[in-house]
Amino acid sequence: MEFEREYLETFAWRVRRRIILATFRAGVSHIGGSLSVVEVLTCLFNGILNVNGDNLFSRERDQLVLSKGHAGLALYAVLAEKGFLSEEFFEEYGCRGETLLGIHPELGVPGVDAATGSLGHGLPLGIGLALAFKFRHRPFHVFVLAGDGELNEGTNWECLPLALRYGLDNLTLIVDRNHLQLSGFTEDLHPLEPLGEKFKAFGWSVQEIPGHDFEVLWKTLGEAKRRNDGSPMVVVTKTVKGKGVVELENRVESHYCGLSEEIVRKYLEAGVQQ
Repeated sequence: MEFEREYLETFAWRVRRRIILATFRAGVSHIGGSLSVVEVLTCLFNGILNVNGDNLFSRERDQLVLSKGHAGLALYAVLAEKGFLSEEFFEEYGCRGETLLGIHPELGVPGVDAATGSLGHGLPLGIGLALAFKFRHRPFHVFVLAGDGELNEGTNWECLPLALRYGLDNLTLIVDRNHLQLSGFTEDLHPLEPLGEKFKAFGWSVQEIPGHDFEVLWKTLGEAKRRNDGSPMVVVTKTVKGKGVVELENRVESHYCGLSEEIVRKYLEAGVQQ
């Protein structure tokens, strides 16, 4: 798919609508961090990843590891909007009983490449997948989407040298840099800055970009996938937690909360051009 801003904007609005309605039905969700990654996931599933309805369970394609597994609702919403999940299946999110659509991504759900939720393990897993592709001379790329608060986990930093050692230019780490985590602002709890410089010190290529700008995201992620310079890349996307719902934006409380009927109504009435 070629870059089509209007299509991507409409797709993202519909994904946010799904997230909002699913949260309202369930009563609560990790909505803030789900809303902040909508543009990234929209780009990935509309032309960056070579995923389609025929290869949803395959390892013989690009892979996405949603390391910030608590944002599973965002991934489910994108998969449903693409038609990879049925409406009936998607509407099971948050329901009691036997369902694969829990908080975190689970293997067995079409289009989910990794079961995640325990923070700090997505990047090591992604490195393993990328290394396997390299060893087997397979032309596929691995994207890992991690939260910034998740970078408190030492496992992320321990595995960085390994990716450089094996020249994993088929690996891209995307950091959802919304500056918030469970209990507060990242820089108040466990400062990360200068984040880009830290990754550079490990030999990784670094891009720091606006995380809700489709044109920049499309260009950067596309170029990351085409690289063959022998070094892994990290793309730090500067995002807003709760993006798209004014009452939630940049608020600690949005990490895990419910929505009032009034908030839902306002979003739906605003439409795509809000």
